[in-house]
Amino acid sequence: MESNDEYFKWSAFAKRQAKFSLVIGAGVLIFWNSVAIGEWAYALFGGELKGYGPPQQRWHRVLAMGFVGMYIVGTVLGIINMWRYRKYPALYDDE
Repeated sequence: MESNDEYFKWSAFAKRQAKFSLVIGAGVLIFWNSVAIGEWAYALFGGELKGYGPPQQRWHRVLAMGFVGMYIVGTVLGIINMWRYRKYPALYDDE
């Protein structure tokens, strides 16, 4: 585990956020296109996905946008926490 001095650098924060952004981005893309992915998977085995269309895809896209919203809130809280630590490091001193 890295020390607080290394963990609370803006470069370390950007690196963590970049990794997290890739994971969130992949999840959003999968949710956003989940009906098309399901149709493709069924077609691979000669099946047909019936009963799924725009209404179901709409809810998958609502979930995807929920993940985007949670990501934005988490990033803003992380920025506030990073700024506060950088401004008042003595408050976080556990020694």
